[in-house]
Amino acid sequence: MNRCLSAALATALALATGACQQPTGQQLNATNANSQVYIGALTCNVSGGSGYVFGSTKDLSCVYLTKDGVSQAYDGKIRKFGLDIGYTKAGHMVWHVYQLGGLVGATTSVNPRVLAGNYAGEQASVAASSSAGGNWLYGGSNNQIVLQATQIQDSRNAGYNLAYGIAEMSLSIGN
Repeated sequence: MNRCLSAALATALALATGACQQPTGQQLNATNANSQVYIGALTCNVSGGSGYVFGSTKDLSCVYLTKDGVSQAYDGKIRKFGLDIGYTKAGHMVWHVYQLGGLVGATTSVNPRVLAGNYAGEQASVAASSSAGGNWLYGGSNNQIVLQATQIQDSRNAGYNLAYGIAEMSLSIGN
């Protein structure tokens, strides 16, 4: 009986871990192909670092993929203000990119350079070997871009960190 219960628990854990895999930019674009406000996916490598109780700064290296399949490299920084205690290893985030102009009748942008600019919003994350978190940022071109990311990293060595507060991000056209 215990072996059956252990096998069932191991199977459920394996399925849950598989379900936590982050989608790729191409998968997000396919899922949101008919959206009138979703314009693409931003995939970023985030540097590791330490939180210093009140905040932290991390470098970003990103690629934006429009729904039409055009890509653009971006460099940036994300700064966290608020509770940020501990350290994290380098990670990977995939952001949903929305353009608010599509909500008010304007056509959504297909320009891959539309993300350059500054963003601000809320962030929360926790890391205890693995990590999970979310960011909701607003800004960019004409303050009409919304970036939403959910981060799940099951690397077994993501670090140990607790962060909650305000996030500020800057993106510039990369090489």
